Amino acid sequence: MTGPLPQLLADTAGLRWTEQLHGLARARLDELARAHGGLDDLLRAATVRPDVASQVAAAFTVGETWFQRIGAHFEALPELLADRPHVRAWSAGCSTGEEAYALAAAFTRQTVDVLGTDLNPEALRRAQEGRYGARSFRGVPAAQVERSFERRGEQFEVRPALRRRVRFSLHNLMTPAPRRDLDVIACRNVTIYFTPGAAALAYTHLAQALAPGGVLLLAPSDPRPPAHLGLVVDRSRGTQVLRRALTPPGRPRRAGPGAADRSPAGAAGPAGVGAARPPAPEVTDLPAARRAAYEAPLDPQAQLQLAWALRRAGQEARAARQARHTLTLLEAGGADSWDAARLRAGCLSLLAGTGGP
Repeated sequence: MTGPLPQLLADTAGLRWTEQLHGLARARLDELARAHGGLDDLLRAATVRPDVASQVAAAFTVGETWFQRIGAHFEALPELLADRPHVRAWSAGCSTGEEAYALAAAFTRQTVDVLGTDLNPEALRRAQEGRYGARSFRGVPAAQVERSFERRGEQFEVRPALRRRVRFSLHNLMTPAPRRDLDVIACRNVTIYFTPGAAALAYTHLAQALAPGGVLLLAPSDPRPPAHLGLVVDRSRGTQVLRRALTPPGRPRRAGPGAADRSPAGAAGPAGVGAARPPAPEVTDLPAARRAAYEAPLDPQAQLQLAWALRRAGQEARAARQARHTLTLLEAGGADSWDAARLRAGCLSLLAGTGGP
């Protein structure tokens, strides 16, 4: 599908439009369209109102989850984080909250506080309510259900002791993490729905939010994070997770004021981020800039050129978001080079509303 809807989803929440996803969202999308007088009117409103754009994106979020989804992760966590008496956790893309509560219940010998976030306000309302049907508990032992939930007719309600460990908040993974220095982040079966560039940006935010030695939980179907983020594989109890290294990966540094950059000319750093390279030809056509940025999601130069192309097309808000995304990539790369400094200056110039590429 071409047109404004796929681009709106990508710009607002990093979502990649597919026929399957559209089919799942159709009922919610039709309801929003009726409230605005039709789909065309809804999409026009979404281009000028961020709240409407978020409602459209939320309609495309997938709400299928349950407590024992990839249960081996929860079994391994106490061992993986045994050296931490208090665990700070984040369930990113928590949907109706099962994963957030499962994270909190996984730790029986440590104190824990869990933040669950999602783009969908209705899903968060259900998460805060904390009532679930039997389908959410498939694969969970009866004794474990009894320990953490009270039966209310055909449903099960979170017990107060577990509820006190968890809180929920609205959050878009295209923006920086709401907390830092986290011991564990679960973001499973979320980035599979993202464009490549959006997945790379989300992983950057997640990695930056982890404490040294912190654990990132992904699903087997999720795309792998970029290598430059320095996440390493760790295994426990027959499952694998990703860890942030205890010390940050090496970054090239200058010897002192005025010292020459001793990196080989044109050498690329991890994934090419922040590396010195010959300037690419300027891309002024918006479709071409979008294509170049899509094909090189970790290249700050391609991402900044898209920001300027969006600005020339009069899409100021999207241009600003794209410039901030480019700054995030440059920060993650960490290279100290003239080229990186030039790209940062270009981002700041765009955000200040001055100059041009």
